[in-house]
Parts: sequence; C-alpha cells; structure tokens
Amino acid sequence: MTATTRTSLPFHRSWACIALAAALLCPAALRGADISFGQIITEGDRRFLELSVHSYQGPDILEAVKRGIEAKVTITVQIVREGALDFVFSSVASSATIKRSLRYDYWNRAYVIAESGKKTQFHGESAMFQHLFRVARYDLPGGEPGAGNAYRVRARAELKSVELYFPMNYIFRYIVGYWDFDTGWVNGPRVAAPR
Repeated sequence: MTATTRTSLPFHRSWACIALAAALLCPAALRGADISFGQIITEGDRRFLELSVHSYQGPDILEAVKRGIEAKVTITVQIVREGALDFVFSSVASSATIKRSLRYDYWNRAYVIAESGKKTQFHGESAMFQHLFRVARYDLPGGEPGAGNAYRVRARAELKSVELYFPMNYIFRYIVGYWDFDTGWVNGPRVAAPR
C-alpha cells in the first residue's frame, strides 16, 4: 500500500502544477469579464470618468437574448477611502448604481436597451455591446484628482439573466445562466475627497 501511495503522490503534484500553470497562462477571455478605466476628464469644475467592461461572452449573450431571455447589467461605481494597505478600504464616501436591461425585439429586429425608463434600439451588435457595457461620462463628485489623495474609485459589473423561482432556479442554474458574470471590485484611479 505504501508503494502505491508514494508513486501516486508525485503524480498528483504534477497534475496540480499543470493545472496551476494553465490557470496562470490562460487568456483573460477564458477567466471572465473585467473592467478597464479611462482617463479622468476635467471640464470646468466637473470631472468625468469613463469605464468599460470587456472579455465577456458576447456570442453566448447574443444567442440567449435572441431566444427571449432578458439580460440585466448592473454597474456599481464607488468612491472609497483607502486604508493602511492598498487593498483595504475604510469607508464608502459615494456610491452610484447604473442598471440596464437588454432584450431582443423580434418585430423590429433590433436590440432594446432600457435604462432609467428610457429605451434605445440598436440594429448592430457592436454598437449595442458598446452601449451596454460602457459608462461614457460618469460624473465624479469631488475635487481635483491626484496621486496623494486618500480616495480611490472602484467599480463592479454584474450580468444576470432570467431569475427563476425555486426549485427551477437550482435545476436550470447551469443551463440558463452560464454566461452570467460578476467582475468583483476593480480598483480605478485615485481621486480627491467627495464634496
């Protein structure tokens, strides 16, 4: 028994090393969606931030929406006070949530994005994705941005498909929503204290 245990232990270690190497070397598209921040744009006393979500499963989202499933995107942007460590935050100074939903209109053959009661139709897939996963001009509350400030912008994006009721939510969890994602909190640039 000890002979088989000794030979199987290096075998398991080698598979663990291969799995770790594959996880580190695989492209970001296979790992899930991510957020990238643009520059802070200053216009008079106001400051605007641009951010976008990328590396999402576009073809799968298109197929699901064309089959009648509604996709709901929630983008949360926060200004947080930094703590002693770079990844620890002591408090949330400001928070905003942007909610968008995507449906396919069969009669007009167009994608419809609804946000705050306003509906916008798109006939092209790239334009639709750009509008759905991009925040063009988020108004930052606060003063001048700078490296010495103790506040930082962070954002999180979530895509959820149809939400079914119990017990169907457990039965169809892996069939319906395998393209759903949650980026987790992604740190952005440093900013001044919110007013």
